[in-house]
Amino acid sequence: MDDNEYSVAEENRESGESQDKYEFITETIKRPPINKRKVIRKIFFTIFLGILFGVCACAAFVVCMPYVQAYLYPPDETKPVSLPVEKVVQEEEPIEPFVMPEHDNMPDPEVEKPEDAAEPASEDKPEDKGEEKPEEKPEEKPDEKSEETDEDGEVKQDEGKEIVVNNIVETIEKDLELDDYRSLLRKISAIADTTEKSLVTVSGISSNTDWFNNSYENNNSTTGLIIADNGKELLILSPSDILNNAKNVRVTFADGETYAARVKNSDVNTSLCIVSIDLERIEEKTMEQIEMVQFGSLATSAVGVPVVAVGAPYGASGSVGMGQITSNSVVIDKMDSNVHIISTDIYASSDASGVLVNYNGRVVGIICHEEMSGNMPNLLRAYSISDISDSVEKISNGQMLATLGIVGTDVTPEANTEREVPFGAYVKEVVADSPAMNVGIRNGDVIVKMGTLEIGSFTDYMQAILNYQPQDVVTVTLERPGRDGYTEMTYEVTLEELK
Repeated sequence: MDDNEYSVAEENRESGESQDKYEFITETIKRPPINKRKVIRKIFFTIFLGILFGVCACAAFVVCMPYVQAYLYPPDETKPVSLPVEKVVQEEEPIEPFVMPEHDNMPDPEVEKPEDAAEPASEDKPEDKGEEKPEEKPEEKPDEKSEETDEDGEVKQDEGKEIVVNNIVETIEKDLELDDYRSLLRKISAIADTTEKSLVTVSGISSNTDWFNNSYENNNSTTGLIIADNGKELLILSPSDILNNAKNVRVTFADGETYAARVKNSDVNTSLCIVSIDLERIEEKTMEQIEMVQFGSLATSAVGVPVVAVGAPYGASGSVGMGQITSNSVVIDKMDSNVHIISTDIYASSDASGVLVNYNGRVVGIICHEEMSGNMPNLLRAYSISDISDSVEKISNGQMLATLGIVGTDVTPEANTEREVPFGAYVKEVVADSPAMNVGIRNGDVIVKMGTLEIGSFTDYMQAILNYQPQDVVTVTLERPGRDGYTEMTYEVTLEELK
C-alpha cells in the first residue's frame, strides 16, 4: 500500500472513530410558505365536524336514553297495599238465632195469655184448646184456616209479638232435622273450600350437617295467606319461625304449582313475615284460581261466635276444624304494641297453622302459638286481625317498623279519677338498650304527645308509632309522677328499627 492510500485509510478510520460524516455534500431544507387560507379552511371544517358529531350524539342520547334508563333502572310499578279490615262489627248479627235461652221459655207467654186476655172470653177458648193439645197443632192448622188468616191479618196488630214468637218456635223445630244439619255442614265446608283458594303452603329449605359430616336438607312447611297484589309481586303473609334460617323459600298454591319466593319483610312482635313472588313468574292458570282474602273483625265481647279453622289446624295441610270463640279479651303485651288473642274450643295440633274464618267467609284471626296461662295448651289460639292489620300493611309496603322501646297500656277511667293519672299511653316497662331508655323515659311515665299528635290512649300511641320510620327524630311529651303530682317533660328521641 502506498503512502496516499495509507493516508486516506487513516483519515477514514479517524473520522469513523469521531463519528464525523463526510461533508462533501451540503443540503439546506427550506420549508414552504404557510397557506393561511388552507389552514383556516381546515380549522372551520374541523369545527363543523365537531358540531355535527355533537348534534348526532345529542340526538342519539335523546332517543336512546329512555330505553337505556328503563333497562338499567326499571320504574317502580308497585301499588301501595291496603288491607280492608272492617272496623265496625257487622258479623255478629247472623248469629242471633243461635242464642237459644230467649226462645226456650216460649211456654211462659202462652201461659200468661188467659190472664192478659181474661176479658174477651170468646177468644180464650180456641187458645186453651191449642194449649191443652200442643202436639196436635200441626194437624189442626189445615182445618183452621180462618184462625190462621186472622193471625196473619187482624190479630197481628194486637198480639204481634206472641204470634212472631210462636212462628219462630215452629221454625226452630223444623230446622233441627238431620237433613238440615247435613246442609249446614256442607255450607261450612263450602266456606273452607273458598278460603283454601286464598291459602298456600310455604316451605323453608335449610341445609345442615349430621354427626358424620354428611350434609342434608330440612324442609319445614307452614300455611301462608295471600293478602295482596301490588302490581309487581304477589304478597303472602306467613309465620316466620321456619323461614329464619332457610336457604330457599318455596310456595305451593292450591293447584299444586310450586314457585320460588323470598322473604320481603317481617314483624318480630308477631313472628309474621311477608313472602313475595314476582307476578311475571306465576302462570296464568295459577293466577286464575287465586282469590284474595277478605278480612273481618270481632268485638272483645264476641264470645260464642262460630268460627272455622282452615289451613293446617291439625298439622296436615287441608285440614279443617270447627268450633266457637271462647275468649277474645286476653291481651298480650308487645314492644310498642299489644294484640288481642282469640281463644277457641278447637283442639288443635302443636304445629297448627292457618286462619280463623267466621261464617261470613271473612278471616278474623291468624293462628299463633302464644303461651297463655291455663292447662289446655292445645286449644287453638289466633291473633285478632283487627290488631295486626296496620303493622302487616306497613311491612307489605316494604317499610320497616320503628320502635321507641316501651311496653304500655291504657290509663283506665278509675285511675284517672281516683289517682289523677292523666290519660295517655302508660309506660309499664322500658326495654333495655332502647331509644326510650337512652333518653331517660321511665316506668310509670304517661306519654301524652308524640310530635304534634295528642295521645289519649295506648291505641293512639300504636297508631302514632306506625307513622314513623327508623332513624326519625320525634319529640315525645310525657307526664312524670312526683311528690307534687305529675310534671310535663319533653324528650328528643331517635327511633330505631324494630328487631
